[in-house]
Amino acid sequence: MRRAGRVSEGQWRNVVSWMPIPCVDVILEKRGLILLGFRAITPYRNVWALPGGRILKNEKPESAVSRNLKEIGLSAGIERLVGVFSVRFPKHPQRRHDISLCYEAEWKNGEPKPTTELTRFKWTPPSQLPTGVGGNYRKMILKAYPSEN
Repeated sequence: MRRAGRVSEGQWRNVVSWMPIPCVDVILEKRGLILLGFRAITPYRNVWALPGGRILKNEKPESAVSRNLKEIGLSAGIERLVGVFSVRFPKHPQRRHDISLCYEAEWKNGEPKPTTELTRFKWTPPSQLPTGVGGNYRKMILKAYPSEN
């Protein structure tokens, strides 16, 4: 069963094959540490990733940030837009291409809860990223913290 506002799997495959998908990624900071989640789904399966997801139709990017964080049990205050990133997945069957708006946000409350997308979490200093951080996420973090890496 589809959630409201979502397209069927066939429609989604068609969209992905023809155009970039607008997304948000969030560098969530709490006491000098940033949150990473371990992805269980494609694209970027089995890598450490920033929380985030698609921007839905008629949704402001900042609202997408709040919604995606709420889905994992967190709330935050958005600090700034880090940048806009063209994210390509050449190994994806449809050569998926996303346009990600990466935001930096300050944790307010909540503890991250596993989902089907992000199965576990870790807070880490931005200067000590673990091996296995997805390359596109690493670029976003390096742009947000250029002097720490």
